[in-house]
Amino acid sequence: MTQLLLSVRSRKLLLLGLFLHLFSFAAPISAFAQEEETQSVADMARAARASHAQPATAISTPEPHPPFSQTQLLAWLIAGVTPPDLLNQLKADGIAFPADAAHLNPLKEAQLPAALLAALPSLTSSPEPTGSAGVPQALIYASQAYVAKDFIAARYALEILAEQAPDADVYAALGNLNFLSQDLPSARSAFEHAVQLDPSFVYAHLRLAGVYYAFQDGAHAAAEAKAALRLHPDNAQARRYLAQSVTLQVQSANSSQASGNNVEDLSDLMANDGSIQDAKDLDNRGIAFMQQQEWRKAEAAFRGAIDLNSKVALFYYNLGNLYVQWGNHDAMAFDAYRQAKALAPRNLAVRQTYAAHLCKQHVYNEAINEFREILDMDPSWNAARPCLYAALFNTGRREEAAQVLADYRYWNQVRGLPDDSEEIEATQGRKVAGP
Repeated sequence: MTQLLLSVRSRKLLLLGLFLHLFSFAAPISAFAQEEETQSVADMARAARASHAQPATAISTPEPHPPFSQTQLLAWLIAGVTPPDLLNQLKADGIAFPADAAHLNPLKEAQLPAALLAALPSLTSSPEPTGSAGVPQALIYASQAYVAKDFIAARYALEILAEQAPDADVYAALGNLNFLSQDLPSARSAFEHAVQLDPSFVYAHLRLAGVYYAFQDGAHAAAEAKAALRLHPDNAQARRYLAQSVTLQVQSANSSQASGNNVEDLSDLMANDGSIQDAKDLDNRGIAFMQQQEWRKAEAAFRGAIDLNSKVALFYYNLGNLYVQWGNHDAMAFDAYRQAKALAPRNLAVRQTYAAHLCKQHVYNEAINEFREILDMDPSWNAARPCLYAALFNTGRREEAAQVLADYRYWNQVRGLPDDSEEIEATQGRKVAGP
């Protein structure tokens, strides 16, 4: 990465207003009165449904920041920043390189969106110092793979780059790729690296809060939301996560009182002996082996963790992810996900991943039941709707499918997100019609 990229960390505040596509789970909860903290999970769910109808609160405009380098431009796109959002920031802050052929060609090779390429010559340019490094080839390759939706190849390229030159932007991009690959433990690790390298990286704090929310880890989600708010007190997304974390912690307390043991939080490993640290170490080793595609070693590590502590949902969840990535192990993947679900039945990350795999394997009726239960728990979990639509469509339940697609459009509109419902609808039509 260029020296300029390493020196402009304060620029991360630019990402404050960018929405998280699949982590935008709930609209603002206006206030938590004392009596709300003691209400039942069902009461809170009803209150959440009512609050979801409110539009997202606007975020104040961030102050100007240094211009964008080529490398940061690509890294932020891979990190999940939408081209329209990034273009607005580019117009406000300019670029740190001349928009000549020598500098545009690497961006073209990286398949930078056409609208961004076309806009670069009209932007204010503050050229980098002479001798600045060019765009790393690994980043160009990762961008190409990202555009092609080959997230595994993109991850591999960025993992190498992160090892060579640890950088918060690269880790944020890697976190988004891990998330898109449905590897939430690795996404969490990458975003954690990003905030460790740059504690002022608000976008990474927000994404990390979203990952913790997906794991139903209210305490850590609250900590990351508070970190973002310390850096930018007007951040609406951070306020939402902080409000949601309160709900999670109340729900966890209710669940703990009912069952005697809180298993909804995948990252809090409950044990009274030293074996739990050994199990954690084995689980982390399994993730590392999985990233290296050392499938059998990863399997042995995850199963070793389960042997040491069989009551931790995270270990089964990671084992299921391993079997999916390994390929041709669907029965074992289903078994692992079902074990994780049994231990953490209200964990949305577990339920979504399990249901998505059911849908992918055309186990439509079971997938429909799973997605319906997910949406009963959180009606704003829009990630469930594309697969639910496909499952309903392919079982001939077209009216129900149409309603799901309408709900999907609604939540995209409420969140201010790009709507791809027409593409989803057309894809199912092409499958039915054939090539």
